[in-house]
Amino acid sequence: MRPDGGYVITIRAVDAAGKLDAGYANPGPLPFYSAEATRDGAQTRLFFELRAGGYSGSTYRLTYDAAADRLIGVYYQAVARQSYDVQFERAK
Repeated sequence: MRPDGGYVITIRAVDAAGKLDAGYANPGPLPFYSAEATRDGAQTRLFFELRAGGYSGSTYRLTYDAAADRLIGVYYQAVARQSYDVQFERAK
C-alpha cells in the first residue's frame, strides 16, 4: 500500500520469465497493461504500466528494499507528464 494515498499493488504470483500476476487499486481495481519483475545483481526491480481509467501510459518503476520490506521508486503520471517518488509498504 502506498501510504500517501492508499493505492495498492497486489502481487499474486511471478512466473519464471518475470511476468507478474498483479493488480492495482486506486481505490477501485484497475488492470495493469504490463507487470514484470527483473533481477539486477542482488536487486529486484518491478515495472508496471497502466492503460485504463484515465491512466494510459502511467508507470511505476520500483525496487524491492528487502531490509525495510518495501518497494521504492518512481511513479510517472502520463496525463500530467510528472514523476513522483513513491514507496509501497506491505499491508499488515
